[in-house]
Formats: sequence, C-alpha cells, structure tokens
Amino acid sequence: MISPEAAEPRSPAPSGASPRLPLRKPFRLSVEAYRSGHCFSVTIVTSDRRPTFSNAARATKAINCLRESAARFSAEIYAYCFMPDHVHLLAGTPEGVRFDEFVRHFKQISGFRLPKEPGTVRVWQPSYYDHALRGEEAIESVAEYILNNPVRAGLAQNTGEYRLFSGSFVWNLEQDAPEGAGLRG
Repeated sequence: MISPEAAEPRSPAPSGASPRLPLRKPFRLSVEAYRSGHCFSVTIVTSDRRPTFSNAARATKAINCLRESAARFSAEIYAYCFMPDHVHLLAGTPEGVRFDEFVRHFKQISGFRLPKEPGTVRVWQPSYYDHALRGEEAIESVAEYILNNPVRAGLAQNTGEYRLFSGSFVWNLEQDAPEGAGLRG
C-alpha cells in the first residue's frame, strides 16, 4: 500500500527546508481532450462579477459574438444562457478543432466589442470553468439545466420568459427540441 505522502507529488524543497505543499492538479485539460470532439459545459464569469448582461443590448452583442465564434470554429451551441454576471454554454467542436480556442476567440472578440463598464479594464475574468461531458451525461439534460438557470435564480418564472438572453443555435426550442427534454418554453 502506498502511503498518503508518497501518493501526492510535492514540489522540491531546498535542502533543509520544510516540504512544500502538494502540486496542484492542472487547471486545463490536455490539448488532446479539447481536440477530441467532446461536448463541454462551460461557465465564463464577468470581471468582478459585474452585472454586464443585465443590459439587453450587451447581451445581444455577446450572443452575436458567440454566433460568430461558433461559425468560425464549426461549434455546435446546444444551449447558452447569459445571466447578469456570467454565461453558461453547452457546446462542442468537431474532432480536430480545439474547443479551448473557440472559447478564447469568443472571449476575445466579445471583450473587444462590448463596451466596458465605467471603472473596468476587461469584460471577462481571465479564465473559465469547463467540464467535458461523459458518455452517460445526456446533452439534453445538461441543456435543460443550463436553460433553467434563470428560473432557479428567480429571474424568470419559466425558461420562455428569458429567451432574449438564452437559447440554442442547434435546436429551435419552441419546435424541435428533443421530445421530453423539457427544453420547450
């Protein structure tokens, strides 16, 4: 049996110094994971958690930037939801196209095109959270979870009330969302 001390890699400590803390797990997945054609759930937070997307014009500009990035990287946007201070995406790129580059492009062009709020330098926080969907995770149920965020946050009574700020580039949510997925408003 391996001792707990041996199981955790540690950064080297100078001779005679106390041992350093365990190395952190890498924040990003491997480049190969982003090229593999997986579908990802992503959360991108605004700088200082400012309510940038409480403004419909800003949300519309950001959605247009998302559409442009999706076209450039052949990304499928199954669901998006612009909350006041963050955005949720459920998206995938074809095998061989780096998903992280798609996200970087979206953040870059939207950060450039969206007017900065007074006292801010940037629109987005430097990083983002992503999760590669596993085989047992259904795209439809993750999309439903994302599209129901405004209801859980008390911003809407149902998903249909928040359509200006959320939707799908793949499904027409009023007509052809997968049956039984609860995606129709």
